[in-house]
Amino acid sequence: MNQGKIWRVVNPTVGVPIFLGSVVIASLVVHSAVLLNTNWLGSFLNGGQKAAAAAEKPAAAVAPDTIVSQAPTPQK
Repeated sequence: MNQGKIWRVVNPTVGVPIFLGSVVIASLVVHSAVLLNTNWLGSFLNGGQKAAAAAEKPAAAVAPDTIVSQAPTPQK
C-alpha cells in the first residue's frame, strides 16, 4: 500500500468514516442525477409497465431495396 503513511497524519477512526461517507455522498449524487435526468429509470425502479411485446409474431424478413449494377455485355 503506497498510501500507508497517511495514518500517521490522520487517525483511522477519523479517516475511514470520512472516506466511506464521501463515497456514499458521491454515489447518491450520481444516482440522483441519473434519476432526475432520465425518463425511464423511475419507471424501471418502480416496476413500471413492461414494453409491449413488439415481436409477438416475427415480422417477415424484408431485404433492403438495393440497386445491383451489372457489367455491360461485350458486343460483337
